[in-house]
Amino acid sequence: MPEGKTGKASDQVTGMRRILAAEARSARGLLVLLLMTLAPAVASTAQERKGPEAGPPLGGAMGRFFYGNFRAPSTKSLELRGDAAFAALIRDGKIQLTPEDAVRLALEGNIDINVERYGPYLSMWGIERAGGILDSTLSFNTRLDRTATPASSALQGGTSVLDLQNLYGIVWHKPFAFGLDFDIRYRTTRARSNNTFLSLNPYFQAGLGVTFTQHLLRDFGRISRTRGIRIARNDYGVSEAVFIARTTDIIANVLSTYWDLVYAEEDIALKEASRRLAELTLEQNRIQVEVGTMAPLDVVQAEAEVAVRNEQLVVSRFNRKMAEDQLKKLLSPNVDVGAIAVPIEPVTRPFTPPLPVSKVEEAVQRALEIRPEIKQAQLEQESRRVQVDYTRNQLRPTLDFVAGYNQAGLGGNRIIRDYSQGFINAPIVGITPGGFWDSLDSLFSQKYLGYSLGFSFRMPIGNRDARASNAQAQIECRQAEERLRSLRQRIALEVRQAYERRETDLARVQAAEATVRYSERKLEGEQEKYALGATTTRFVLEAQRDLLDARTRLLKAKIDLIKSQVAIDKAVGDTFSANHIELKDALPPLR
Repeated sequence: MPEGKTGKASDQVTGMRRILAAEARSARGLLVLLLMTLAPAVASTAQERKGPEAGPPLGGAMGRFFYGNFRAPSTKSLELRGDAAFAALIRDGKIQLTPEDAVRLALEGNIDINVERYGPYLSMWGIERAGGILDSTLSFNTRLDRTATPASSALQGGTSVLDLQNLYGIVWHKPFAFGLDFDIRYRTTRARSNNTFLSLNPYFQAGLGVTFTQHLLRDFGRISRTRGIRIARNDYGVSEAVFIARTTDIIANVLSTYWDLVYAEEDIALKEASRRLAELTLEQNRIQVEVGTMAPLDVVQAEAEVAVRNEQLVVSRFNRKMAEDQLKKLLSPNVDVGAIAVPIEPVTRPFTPPLPVSKVEEAVQRALEIRPEIKQAQLEQESRRVQVDYTRNQLRPTLDFVAGYNQAGLGGNRIIRDYSQGFINAPIVGITPGGFWDSLDSLFSQKYLGYSLGFSFRMPIGNRDARASNAQAQIECRQAEERLRSLRQRIALEVRQAYERRETDLARVQAAEATVRYSERKLEGEQEKYALGATTTRFVLEAQRDLLDARTRLLKAKIDLIKSQVAIDKAVGDTFSANHIELKDALPPLR
């Protein structure tokens, strides 16, 4: 091979080796670039997402980053047990029910309680949503530009200059809670032109920059960006308190309805016993009419009384049916409670509940500490304070410190021209290959660096919007304080009235018991006189009615006394503890 050709081939091999070595270095630089842009975004997404599950992970953090975050999250359906829970309580064709069973069935099957369970679930996703203000943002952009420009001078590189540019950019933005914004930007441009003065054509221009923006006055500190998160967490606590308060109301209603059913059951027994007494009197009157010792009018009077007591019995049975249906509605998710054909038989009979352990003053103090309404009002007040702090921060002018650092790189086919014959349209004598990888190699060579430091200040004239917002926040905070004071006053009154009601009901029971004793003695005396012929049917029947009325009032007083204890538990906030209810059982885990 001639010596000239050998030398030329050797130069080409050397050039190729140089190009491959440059591409290897550039590949390493590109890998570092991708890690700098994607890894922080993936890591921040994996660490910051403490909220509800968004479905099964797809390939770990990377899978969730590229796909999982952009599909609908999976949410729980809070299903009720249905009527299956009743089956375990059926004995002899009836649902044998105690107050404890009624409370348990209500927690498992009451629709209204299940509706309230969705409140904390909704608020939990509110925390997740509020945390989105600290999420990273990764953006990509690309653009194609074509420009044809007529030349008015030979120094423009031709009679008509045609420029083609492809622009690509990647930006990762990360806000921090204390008022810092961090940005990483990478851009690259591929340009090609017929301009004869270009030394690189086509050429690749790359740039990598980092920018820090720290808010120093307005939006400084954690209040600006964590305000929504703090309020959302308070809202979650409020939703839990609302759930407890609403469930307390429902449980108290269940117990009250249970004792209404007990009252109806016992009232039927009293009415049946009273009817039997009237029927016995009617039978005795008929015998005496047959023997001629009594006028037929007394039989008519006794028959009318039997009819009246039959009517009272019918009404009592209807009242029992209504109470039973109401209790089934509170215990079952069934749309039609009539579909539950098995009747309910309350097992627990009326009793005298023990005296409250705490004095009324202690009960008031305990209620002001543990009532869910108090917790709800306190959390709402705390949210108002957060809003006051935030609006106070927004009163400040804007002062930002901005710092930046950037690196630049350039690469492409280097055109070698012979300018010995003139500068215009100089002939091309050689081309040194180059391209995108050369621009990256130049970018990470740390030869072309730059930085910037500065401040940005902006001050609104008047600032009326911020001042009005802060004034409104202060007023709402004071309004919340007064609302809390009003609530405490109302709760204290509820506790005292519940205690007074219990004392009144206890006195009613004692008075009714004495009335029953006197009515029983009166009926016995009238019956003895009736047997001796010393009185009439009218007085016997009146004594029977008096005894029925006394026993009914005693039964009502006993039931009201039991209900007064339920009211005390509700007023103090002890309904959950009195019925052995744990919040974790009433409100299952939502994550």
